[in-house]
Amino acid sequence: MKTLNAKLTLEIIFGGHVILMPHLNMLKIYLQIHDLTLQEAIEELLAQAGVCVKRERDECDGVLYTPPACPTSLPSLNFLTLVQPMRFLDLLSLLENLPYSQEIAFFHFTLDLREKVLKNLQTQQEQRITEKECQLLRFFHQNKGKELSKETLLKEIWAYHPEAETHTLETHIYRLRQKLEEDPNRPQFLLNCKEGYWMKDVPIPLT
Repeated sequence: MKTLNAKLTLEIIFGGHVILMPHLNMLKIYLQIHDLTLQEAIEELLAQAGVCVKRERDECDGVLYTPPACPTSLPSLNFLTLVQPMRFLDLLSLLENLPYSQEIAFFHFTLDLREKVLKNLQTQQEQRITEKECQLLRFFHQNKGKELSKETLLKEIWAYHPEAETHTLETHIYRLRQKLEEDPNRPQFLLNCKEGYWMKDVPIPLT
């Protein structure tokens, strides 16, 4: 729940306009805001917009900060340079349009994160995938070689709640294997582990 100071901060910085936000489920932001009340206010609004605020910088796509900031190679936005009061949607637009990498590559595939197009570089075949499939592939790519439990995947991709079922995850893994694997029943890339799944971290050479 917001503190009184956080509520006042929302009104001062964003003119008191709290409206429905577009969902930016793919975006992971690291906050380095030195005013803790301001950080609390921004973090709550980002969560409403579907932006994931992460505690570890190396898990993030970009940084929203107030000086002084630690050096980083990630795309960054200085909050103090923004004209205030401002519309929160304008802040979201600025965050969304930072120069993130729009494509990831793994095995003999590329994935366009914005268009959600998976391309097989061996066959040149392209196919659209769903939002959740895209999020799953991106998360596996970020954690190549690591075993990821079903609980972790449900929490990261589906914002895990008591009603979440592993069947939902298993269905999505099955569908991804249909798109990635030559033989989905004998997967070579997206593999089972004791608690969940993992993605190989060694690319498959092009033939």
